[in-house]
Amino acid sequence: MTETPKLQPKPVRKTSEEQLPVVITKQRDFTHKEPIIIPSHLEEVPVISAASYIKDARNRWYIHNVELKETWDVHVNLFNKVRPHVLSAHEYVVNRYQELTKGEASD
Repeated sequence: MTETPKLQPKPVRKTSEEQLPVVITKQRDFTHKEPIIIPSHLEEVPVISAASYIKDARNRWYIHNVELKETWDVHVNLFNKVRPHVLSAHEYVVNRYQELTKGEASD
């Protein structure tokens, strides 16, 4: 018979006393840099660098969030303006229906 391999013990996580503190050695530079245009194999099709692509995606996402908030605010304002009229119309229809059904029940 073949022997089954013996399982190794589960690794134990070090306690916080044994770990060294985290030291930040370098600050990242967050200044804006102009996009690097990489020549493409296709004519008149510029290719931008990954950093420029990420920056563009972040800008587009920010614009999306701003426009979405504006749309939300417009809809909330519209809801608040229309709500009293819809409630009064609903109340009128319910009252009128009750009046008409009372009249039929007594006939």
